[in-house]
Amino acid sequence: MCARAAVARMDRKMAKSFRPRARSEGAALVAVTQARATRPSGQRSSQRRINPGDRRSSWLSCALLLLASCKSPAPPAPLPPVEPLAPAPASGPVQVAIVGGGLAGLVAAYELEKRGLSVHLLETADVLGGRVQTAGYGGGLHGEFGMQEIWESNPLKGIAEELRVPLDSGEAAFSSVVLNGKLFPNTYKTSRDYFAALFAPEERRVLDAWMRKAKRLYAIARERGAIAPEVADLQNITFQQWLEQEKLPPKVATWIRLTLECELASDWSDFSALVGLLEFHVFLDGGQRDYHVRGGNSRVIEALAKAIHGEKSLSATATAIEQSTTGKLHVRVTYTQKNQIHVLEAERVVVAIPFVRLHQLQFEPPLPEDYWQSVYTLKLGQYVVVHFLFAKEGRKLFQEDPADLFTVLTNGPLGVIYGLVDESPKDQSVDVFSLLIYGTPARVFHMAPRDMKRKELLGELNRLWPGFSQYVRATHIYSYHPAAIPVWPPGRSPVDAQAELLRKPHLGLWLAGDYTENAHSDGAVRSGIRVAKAIAEDLTSRR
Repeated sequence: MCARAAVARMDRKMAKSFRPRARSEGAALVAVTQARATRPSGQRSSQRRINPGDRRSSWLSCALLLLASCKSPAPPAPLPPVEPLAPAPASGPVQVAIVGGGLAGLVAAYELEKRGLSVHLLETADVLGGRVQTAGYGGGLHGEFGMQEIWESNPLKGIAEELRVPLDSGEAAFSSVVLNGKLFPNTYKTSRDYFAALFAPEERRVLDAWMRKAKRLYAIARERGAIAPEVADLQNITFQQWLEQEKLPPKVATWIRLTLECELASDWSDFSALVGLLEFHVFLDGGQRDYHVRGGNSRVIEALAKAIHGEKSLSATATAIEQSTTGKLHVRVTYTQKNQIHVLEAERVVVAIPFVRLHQLQFEPPLPEDYWQSVYTLKLGQYVVVHFLFAKEGRKLFQEDPADLFTVLTNGPLGVIYGLVDESPKDQSVDVFSLLIYGTPARVFHMAPRDMKRKELLGELNRLWPGFSQYVRATHIYSYHPAAIPVWPPGRSPVDAQAELLRKPHLGLWLAGDYTENAHSDGAVRSGIRVAKAIAEDLTSRR
């Protein structure tokens, strides 16, 4: 402690006792100081008792000595002047600026260039792809921690084939399932054979009747939207309430529930019956096949990026979008990259970022309140992906061939057991064993210690396959927070008027992303194609 501070503390402590005689203390201090100065070295005073005045004088003498030894701190060195962040010269102009390098933004850029328009794509991350990501563990070992499959009706399948990205041969739509603690593997060649093994005859009859009804209502909803009388009521109730009204057998209702909940990453009591119907369409008519990209789904992102010739700026975070309101329609996108502000000039702009990030952009003029209302009434679907690096000798635990057994739907904390999706290289000693946890268990997972959740998952897997945990060599967890996909609650659906509004342009600005169409990569791709077509028609008509 600095002596000056010590003196100040002692002075406050002694001030009350010595204040009445403060005038005489100065003289006493001088006398004591002079006496000590003339005393021979080593001589002790013969006086053993010190009167109060001497005690005070001794303290003040010490204080003066401390003050003399205390040096004032050196003044701080002046800080260098801070240069204000000035915008860099505007880049471009290009015809279309695209904010967001996920699937919707990449497809929009790809389709726009095919129509002869120039693009500049901005992505806030240091990689492209958004929720299409493949984790590489070295030596050809990999696993998906984003988009899992490409359904047969997804336009991405056609784009992948157009870009000569190799796909696997496809898998049947219906998964193995755990019902009432019992595993029902889908090792059958047809869905009819699978349902015959899974359900009693009366249950199959009821399920077939419900499937036919769902197919008819789906066609009406796609053609006429939520205003169609046949489906209007389905928008205002939950999917759970609808199935309860249908009075389906418990086993049938549970199977439908498990098949659909993982698609919307939410509990059936959280989304409207109409959005549930729309998402279930891939399981109608015997179900669609789903596909994976050989070597990992990220390869389709790499192919798209390579095919797009316009500039693609990574680690570029858009902060504001300014749209002209007079004269010729154009936009200015402000973004930061390496702490430098940039401005991108364009004729039109596509905003293809997750709906939970839209509010982080400053729009000038502001987006209409109706747009925000359409976004804010969406709910959040939750996913967590877990990869276990699983010793190959553990395959003996599975009675069925893993290629036939997985995927497995469960009604619990394990969510969807994708299991051993991809064949690992022969020289690898481990496989990637994958889980897709969704809904409430995923929401809990976000805020729980990883070790605790890992122990819980391994315990559940040991119940299904005793001894499973002894073959786990490592665990990798990937969490999508605060949201992975959009969910339409009761009162909303992707075919209502609010959803239609989000698909309309506003002063040269188009919104793209799954939330403008449906809950999956299918919606993201369709939105990219939609905005590219609309912008090309818009710019062509104005020339």
